[in-house]
Amino acid sequence: MKSFWLYNSLRGYRPIKLVVLFLSLSVWLWWDLSQAKGTMTTAFKSFFLSRDIDGKTSTPTVVGIVRSDDRLLGNPVDVNDPSISYATIEQMVRRAIDLVGGLRGIVKSGNTVLIKPNIVEYDPSGCGEVTDVRVVKALVKIVDEIDHGKIHIVVGEGSPRPFTAFEKATGSKFTPWVQLFDVPGYQVLKAEMVAAGVDLRLSNLNGNSDTNPWSELALVDVPGGGYAQPQAGKYYLHQDVRNADVFISVPVMKIHEPGITVAMKNQIGIAPSSLYGFSKSSGVAQDNYRHKLTHNSTAPYNWTDKEIVDLCKLAKIKFVVVDAIACLEEHKDAIWGLNGTVTNLVRMNTVIAGVDPVAVDHVCSRLMGLNPDDIEHITLGERAGLGTNDPALISIVGASIEATKKRFKKNRQPSAEFGQSNRDWLLNGPFPIGSISNPIDQEFIPNEASVAPSVGIANWSQSTYFINDRINLRDYYQLGASAQVVSYALSYFNAPADQQAELWVGSDEALKIYINGNLAYTYYGTRTLPNELYYSEIKKVSIKRGLNRLLVKSLQKSGSYDFSLNICEVESDASYKGNRIWGLKFTTDAGAATGIRADQEAFATEFELQDGYPNPFNGSIRIPYKAPKDQEIALDVYNTLGQKVKSLFDARMGVHSTRSVTWDATNERGHVVASGPYLVVLLHDGNPLATKRIVFLK
Repeated sequence: MKSFWLYNSLRGYRPIKLVVLFLSLSVWLWWDLSQAKGTMTTAFKSFFLSRDIDGKTSTPTVVGIVRSDDRLLGNPVDVNDPSISYATIEQMVRRAIDLVGGLRGIVKSGNTVLIKPNIVEYDPSGCGEVTDVRVVKALVKIVDEIDHGKIHIVVGEGSPRPFTAFEKATGSKFTPWVQLFDVPGYQVLKAEMVAAGVDLRLSNLNGNSDTNPWSELALVDVPGGGYAQPQAGKYYLHQDVRNADVFISVPVMKIHEPGITVAMKNQIGIAPSSLYGFSKSSGVAQDNYRHKLTHNSTAPYNWTDKEIVDLCKLAKIKFVVVDAIACLEEHKDAIWGLNGTVTNLVRMNTVIAGVDPVAVDHVCSRLMGLNPDDIEHITLGERAGLGTNDPALISIVGASIEATKKRFKKNRQPSAEFGQSNRDWLLNGPFPIGSISNPIDQEFIPNEASVAPSVGIANWSQSTYFINDRINLRDYYQLGASAQVVSYALSYFNAPADQQAELWVGSDEALKIYINGNLAYTYYGTRTLPNELYYSEIKKVSIKRGLNRLLVKSLQKSGSYDFSLNICEVESDASYKGNRIWGLKFTTDAGAATGIRADQEAFATEFELQDGYPNPFNGSIRIPYKAPKDQEIALDVYNTLGQKVKSLFDARMGVHSTRSVTWDATNERGHVVASGPYLVVLLHDGNPLATKRIVFLK
């Protein structure tokens, strides 16, 4: 799988990046040789990624939020009303899709469109556990209206319940369904749409054949390679996933062990249960249990989120519609009370839509009161090039996050409670401890508390990204279990304010942590850090607004030589603990850190993009902007697919002067663009700071 990444990364690199890349390649080759000699001590190995081989992009995008009380709806109702009608839900779905540019630029006549809901139990729509069939029905109608009867619509799901005779023979303990989509409403939807002339069918993504579902499956390579090492960059997929021209993810919004289930997590359902098992981490007897999703079973290496990202790369999601009508907190399954109500239900009566699955998940996590930077498949998805997790690049249209969000109780699984360890580090070491009696107190680097290194200088490593919450130094340094060493890991972080914070830290041996040169944490003993628990204790620390320096010094004598660390909000309620401080960003580049902001509002007094007028417009629009003295800024226009349409301005500004630029709705070639929403992006030194949504009407 490593070869997939390296091959994909070689394309389009300038010479200076190729030098770094080939240095990285040397490390990979050395690592492979080490594995061949059997020097690795664990069944699976961490990945250590250089920034030069990730696929991260910076593309503006739009996410629409529509609440049931939106006054532009024909049938608005209160967001807490459990009796919300199909008529209102259809209007919400239509408005959310229209706000982000519609589907006509994505779906064409003759296309095959796969709609992937989230269906895991025999539970009714509106319970929060399965995608509300009314949301799917509205979407089917909207897609069909592009060219009635000529769009091939497939509603597909790889249910975790046996359906075919083959699946029932797997010996699964799950109660078999009589028919696929036995969940109330889906068979009715099919009958109703077919009677109306819609080309619609339901598909079992596990395989529809009663006796040979594997005939519909094929092994497919993850584009550019995969992240979940046990899968080796290959997954079996159903032909309806492989052949779809347009893939639309339609999840229900809920809390889950990986943090959340929304657009990206929904793709676990495309891994066929007829091969991967019931559950999908078990495999099946007919395959001698060879293929399975590993999830947390190989802890401390947590592969769940890597599998999510891999499957998203294979799905090639073109659009997302999120059912946030009824949602679940604490747990992925509905918890039914004695009176027939769901005790963990959170009513939102909201629909979210967008073309970017990472951005949609970013918005949904904030709607649930979580920090997107704590959700691994969001941050890894951005690194893999699947979308943006940068709030400055995500334009929210319709309702605001602040007006809509509700605080969801977190999943109490230890790995979900923790959030996400910082994974970007500069490393120095290892230093053999020899006969030193108290090595954690010995300075192996002079004046260790005050070091402030740059990338690759004075024996410090290149910027290294660890792909797990546990920063596994034994694997990184290729150490045997008997090695006795000390090493250092350093990162910078930018904080939005002077404040108290919670330092969530885990290790099984001695550790010292310095923040801005001050000793913030010390541990001298040994302890057991369970496989799926990523922290040992929580300690109050002080951080300052702006740039902070974080140094971790760790000892290896007999443990697994790993640590984990997050900097979280101070929170007394265990139901909500473990959120990274909003706006706190880790980096290994101190220069870049000084430019990181907590949110785009933080720079409102210095860099400002104001509302364009008139908006909507049908001729030209005037867009005011402001920037401080002698700053390189630019104004660019993007469409809702994240494609750059035109550069409007690129120059230096005067002293805090407000100026404006006019756009005549033409692209770089001078052709008038299509009607619809667009994004204007203000950039400083090539970095996007703010976006504004504008609408062109011919």
